[in-house]
Amino acid sequence: METPVLELVREFVKEARVPPSNEEEDLFLQGLMDDFQSSSAMFRRDLRRRLEKDPEAFLCSACRILKVNSEGPGAACVMEQLWSNPVLVGSLVDPVLLPLSTAIAFGKRWQPFDPLIDIKLLHKGFPSEDGSVQDIDIIRAKRALAIVNELPANRHILLPLVNLLCSSDDRVRSKAAAIYGRTCQNADWVHKWMNQSDPRVRANVIESLWGVDSDAIRAVLKEAARDRHHRVAVNALIGLHLSGAADATASLQKMAGGSDPMARAAAAFAMGRILKEEFKPVLETLLRDANANVRGRALASLIRLRRQLEAANPAASSEPPGPEESTPQPEETPPDAVGTPVSSESQAG
Repeated sequence: METPVLELVREFVKEARVPPSNEEEDLFLQGLMDDFQSSSAMFRRDLRRRLEKDPEAFLCSACRILKVNSEGPGAACVMEQLWSNPVLVGSLVDPVLLPLSTAIAFGKRWQPFDPLIDIKLLHKGFPSEDGSVQDIDIIRAKRALAIVNELPANRHILLPLVNLLCSSDDRVRSKAAAIYGRTCQNADWVHKWMNQSDPRVRANVIESLWGVDSDAIRAVLKEAARDRHHRVAVNALIGLHLSGAADATASLQKMAGGSDPMARAAAAFAMGRILKEEFKPVLETLLRDANANVRGRALASLIRLRRQLEAANPAASSEPPGPEESTPQPEETPPDAVGTPVSSESQAG
């Protein structure tokens, strides 16, 4: 077992939030580890049988024991068995064992050692061949998509995503569309999906084009910037800015002065992603907006902008933040179709 892989499994063991001790399971595994030196072949056989019998119980027992001592040949063999078993990949989609952010971080670090981890995660989240969301754990399914969305794009993931694009669950369908669009980077495919009635799908598909620059992509982004839904429009404007378009700034300023509070909040969010100094007076104006969501978005973006300006010019004096700036909204996505922020776990779809 490669040393970097061993270290990754050891770190996973430290982070895993396992349930209280199962005395029978723990004693059995501890006994096997203690006897490793004298009968390693028998140890490996019994270890595999125990792991195959109840992978989840074995994982939890191994984590409890290895948290105390992960050194020695017996411990190394247990970690090797865990790495080679699907239970470890499955643990990433378990909200009980790991917070979503931690699972994403592990997924990113494991991917170089397991290039098919994205497909394995989708299989864990959607075990049926047709990608149906019936009779599955939707929380785990959405976590699988959230982790895959953060992994490097690889075209081998396109075929497993096809069925998810037809899912009856809006969030599953929109996240699958975002991953598919980011991977294929095909302007014609994106243009076709802009006919979807669900604004969440349209917004995610447009977001998948961020950082991609071609005449065809830019044409799609310009069309999407005129979308009737604020979230789609601001995602397109962010994409245009990233591609070097000069008119995105003026469009956001116009949106920030409009009558729709959701559009003003979305514009404030986008300004916090683009971080141009000329947005500062606009954001300061939005801090006095009658709508609380607009004020919260403007405050979070203004803080990000001030921090960037101070980092670029640390010698320049800047006014100290007001007392209200101690609690900016942590939301990192523009207001969704219903305009209500949700937790990071529930955003997994």
